[in-house]
Amino acid sequence: MASHATGKGEAKVRISKALSEGEKAATAARKEEVKKGLGKLGIPYNEDQIPNIAVLGSGGAVRAMIALYGTLTELKKYNLLDCVMYLGGVSGSTWCISALYKHEDWAEKIEALEKSQCETLVKGQWEFQKAMKAVIGAAEDECYSLTDFWSYFLVHKLLNELDESELPVHRGACENGKNPYPIYNAVDKQTYEQQHAGTWFEFTPHEAGVPGLGAYVDMKHFGCVFENGQLTEEKKKRDICYLQGLWGSALGSEQELYRTIIDSLLNYLKQKRSGDSSSASTNLDQDDQKLKTLYEGYQSILELHLCETSDGRTADKHFDHLRNILKNHSSSRSYELLREICKTWFSANAETRKKDCMRLCQALDLDFGGFASDSLRVLHDVVRKTYLCLLNWTWGSTNNFLYHCSDVECPDLTSKQVVSLIDAGLAINAAYPSLLQSERKVKLILSFDFSAGDPFLTIKKAIKYCEEHGIPFPKIDERELQDTDDLKDCYIFRGDAECVPTVVHCPLFNKVNCSDKIHEYREQFSTFKMSYSKEEIEKLLTAAKQNVANVHEKILEEIKNVVGPPS
Repeated sequence: MASHATGKGEAKVRISKALSEGEKAATAARKEEVKKGLGKLGIPYNEDQIPNIAVLGSGGAVRAMIALYGTLTELKKYNLLDCVMYLGGVSGSTWCISALYKHEDWAEKIEALEKSQCETLVKGQWEFQKAMKAVIGAAEDECYSLTDFWSYFLVHKLLNELDESELPVHRGACENGKNPYPIYNAVDKQTYEQQHAGTWFEFTPHEAGVPGLGAYVDMKHFGCVFENGQLTEEKKKRDICYLQGLWGSALGSEQELYRTIIDSLLNYLKQKRSGDSSSASTNLDQDDQKLKTLYEGYQSILELHLCETSDGRTADKHFDHLRNILKNHSSSRSYELLREICKTWFSANAETRKKDCMRLCQALDLDFGGFASDSLRVLHDVVRKTYLCLLNWTWGSTNNFLYHCSDVECPDLTSKQVVSLIDAGLAINAAYPSLLQSERKVKLILSFDFSAGDPFLTIKKAIKYCEEHGIPFPKIDERELQDTDDLKDCYIFRGDAECVPTVVHCPLFNKVNCSDKIHEYREQFSTFKMSYSKEEIEKLLTAAKQNVANVHEKILEEIKNVVGPPS
């Protein structure tokens, strides 16, 4: 039985493993379209036993986004998309899915939308002023994190679009039955390596929640302040651009992410300051000098933090740079603290060094943080908060709607007032935990894997997750998951009972659509590839479409198998 913790107005925390009323209505409408889809394929069915079929798009940044467009277009071409009930995504695939649901009939015009999106990727322009306004607004909130900067400056720039609409706007595209029901995922940064019941978060146009615990809030209340299930403070709603950054942030190693954010931060600083140049004055000159000192100081402190495990010569270089920055301020708190830290740095542990870096940043703020110009004061606030987030590697800070919620037994989660949510691809690079919830009754999963590296890693991790959480999953011979360089286009892992789904696993780059050039494709379309030419997009789309064309008959047979003979 569902229970509700009620708060302000109509806000509720829903404690139940049952589907939301919105999802029930949407999937009921979709079932009528699925029947028509089965009819198109000439598959007879029982009216009351229509199996739920899910398509999973894996992570893989822009590569995954483009490949999922091609995959869905080709599934539609063979009338297979019309039979799909759920569309689940993590990381880069969510960028494709969230763009599609702006259109209430996207499944009918997927080919045109694919073409339009590819033109935007090649010819579109990102809007610096829009990004700056969004980041400045985000920095006013105590939950500001790297995800805010990443979303508005990096994801926006990658996609050439800043979507300021909100996820509940997509309800119409679900409830009309014309499209599969979308599910997006993120994971708790603190627990994703252990993956307990409170690790996976899911997002739909209707709700955000933790399926493993059966705890949800209306999507419009995601990010609001709750305590013991009661809404205590409304917050500004998160737009889709922010969510795209939340869902898709694991595009490379930590070092690559550091460098990318730092470069974008420098670009932000330069463009913002150049916009203020017309109002030059003595005060502005002084403000500019202070901001320059702060930026160079923050940067050197961050570099010092990043080299904490390197040899002493690297650290000495950054200490020398900091001394040079502060040479004309030898009586400042910053300079005195720098001298103190230098003496103990090499004998200190990592946690002490991190605290020293934080203290040094705070000292710089006290010494150089006052500005006559309002615009530079705002600029400094964004830069300061972003550097502090870089030092602490703070991502996805979100008010936890399950904080002190007595109806939920998960102390690791309910004890936290703020939860840090990150790219679910770091845990499992496909949305298996959400789609395998028994309430969704998924009988066939079409998994399109756009991952870099081991093309079976998502399957291996899904097996482990299901074993640990008692979720039915097909039995798989480990020997089938070893041939990573001579890949087939399709691997079928059949369920052996009514409650065990069948999984069709399709690696993007394989020996059928790439011949002997699998490694060449992997290198050309790396996860951290930030821009694509028209020719590269077409090449990637061709590979994704060929994959579906090559396996569509196998998929058709598996659909027939799960539908079963009519009674």
